[in-house]
Amino acid sequence: MNNLTSDEVTELKGAKYPLQSFQFVGLFGSPGSGKTYQLMKLSQEVVRWSKETTEYNLDKPELCNGPVTHNIYITPTAFTDNTLNKGSNNITVLEFTDQTLTDLSDQIRDMSKTEAQVRDLQNFIRTFMRDTDFKDHRELLTHPFYSQLIQCIKAVEDMKTKYPELRVKEQNQKIINQLNKLYNFDGYFIRRPKIVLSIDDAAGSKLFTQGTNNSFYKLICTRRHLSVFFIGLAFQTISDSFKRFKTQMNSMILFRGLPPEAVEDMFECVSSLASPIFDKKTFLQLYRQTIGYNEEEFNKKNNFRFNFLFIQSQPNVGLSIGYDQPITK
Repeated sequence: MNNLTSDEVTELKGAKYPLQSFQFVGLFGSPGSGKTYQLMKLSQEVVRWSKETTEYNLDKPELCNGPVTHNIYITPTAFTDNTLNKGSNNITVLEFTDQTLTDLSDQIRDMSKTEAQVRDLQNFIRTFMRDTDFKDHRELLTHPFYSQLIQCIKAVEDMKTKYPELRVKEQNQKIINQLNKLYNFDGYFIRRPKIVLSIDDAAGSKLFTQGTNNSFYKLICTRRHLSVFFIGLAFQTISDSFKRFKTQMNSMILFRGLPPEAVEDMFECVSSLASPIFDKKTFLQLYRQTIGYNEEEFNKKNNFRFNFLFIQSQPNVGLSIGYDQPITK
């Protein structure tokens, strides 16, 4: 198992694409350049990797391991009920509006905050059941922690009812047996959420153009604490909105259709790779070469239609054509 061993940003070993934990990737390009396709590929790979290579451990509940609990896709072309509680790994599709994204950000914050509080109560229950021996509930009636224990159990059960997608099976048989002496325990506790959030084409949104004092920007800045394991955000242009978010992005993908001055501005993200033979102008030439900008024949230019430059800015700087042709100094 490739379980995470800390809450730091790390490479997802075994993934098909260059993914990281708690990744925030920006995809930039004109309509029809392949942004949506790559956004879905990346988010689906996070879901696959999480399900097949990690498992959640109730004894290490702070780590964001195990399958994805919420896979959310937001697009201006969708029309659906705005609800967070929708299946475990099924994609929840929401129609993009500023209010939808604001409400969703608030819901994620509230859920993660409540889960963290209930997780502490759950840890108390599991420790008590593991360390305390009793024949039936009558022996606990006079125990000094009995009242606290019942309140903790109620909080956990309420959380399981509100967010069934956070249910995770208890593996310790003693804990299960002890709890069944108190009530009809179903064998499940709650786990830390693991959220994948993909936003396709947010053009015209005020959340991306007016300041940083909004719920979504705060969600981005605190995504590790809120268990948002992956954020993918597709833009049609590189504008002031990118400048506002770029310090938070650890990956960027450049598709065709970007103006030269915008591409040159992106060089800042790979400036540590600069050398006498690699500067802003060289970077722009590399971008144009990648997307077939200089090809004159339509058929040849069309062969480059979905090509892209991949930039990794955190924790280590890297640059590649596609995912598999790295550019070195």
